Amino acid sequence: MKLRIAITGSSGYLAQQLIARLGSYPDVEFILGLDIRPRQPEVACPALFLRYDMTAPWGELRDYFRSRDINAAFHLAWQFNPIHDAKRHRQVDVEGSENFFRAAAAAGVKRVVYTGSTTAYVNASNTEAPIGEETPISGTPRYLYSKHKAEVDRMAQEFMKQHPEIQVIILRGSIVVGAHTQNIVSKMTEWPWHSFPWMFQVGGADPPLQFLSEEDISEILYRAVKSEARGVFNCGGEGAVRLTELARIMGKSPLPVPAPLLYAGTGLLWALGLAPFPSGILDMIRYPWVADTTRLKTVFGYTPRHTSRQALETFAAARRL
Repeated sequence: MKLRIAITGSSGYLAQQLIARLGSYPDVEFILGLDIRPRQPEVACPALFLRYDMTAPWGELRDYFRSRDINAAFHLAWQFNPIHDAKRHRQVDVEGSENFFRAAAAAGVKRVVYTGSTTAYVNASNTEAPIGEETPISGTPRYLYSKHKAEVDRMAQEFMKQHPEIQVIILRGSIVVGAHTQNIVSKMTEWPWHSFPWMFQVGGADPPLQFLSEEDISEILYRAVKSEARGVFNCGGEGAVRLTELARIMGKSPLPVPAPLLYAGTGLLWALGLAPFPSGILDMIRYPWVADTTRLKTVFGYTPRHTSRQALETFAAARRL
């Protein structure tokens, strides 16, 4: 089957890498890119890149899919960095995702790939055992990125049950880092300023952190186009890096602060517009949430080429430059 692919959030750097590779894949006949800030990359196959807001009425997206005979769709659109407008944040993440799934079903799309996140697993447990895909997801209610990822993941699972005729792949990725990373992770490691010699740590917490290289997530997304696999797949590099190790790799020293003080201080600075993230993000560096990637290797058929440490070291080297 010749693939006619739609990609939401097509201007993101991972989406741009994916588009460049898909354009050279002989089975890809057409690419439709949709983003609120569209880019017009050079693509080897016929392509169209349009400005589109995922919060628009879902029927518009259905019509885009139908009019271009889309048979495969990637949902990458998301509010990645925290914003102070919680209503808009939810509209983009949750309502936008609901629009995507409704439109895909109504347009008869045959293959759907949703990029979820292992942050959907976050909870107040100190268990460090790797988390399997069958584990119920909750997210952390104090950090909207995580909360919304959990909510939309459940939405995607329900969509998969209701539409067995559609091949659905849910990719729960761990923290993506690499030479080009410019996201909340880079902000956290350099806050409050780049040369600040310490990295804040929730007192008494030194959880293992899992990372995925830019190269590996790019390859996974590319293979998802061709794969006959279905279902949920955790995606992450082998091994994990403790928060204290992360600080040292970034050239900093850990600075433990009692949890009540660190949460309260971060919350106040966020409210005043002096911090780039709310206090809820501290749950990400307080509790363990390392995912078991056995299914990625055995069912999806891909073993990440870079370990968590290697991905982080590549990121750190790029930041130093």
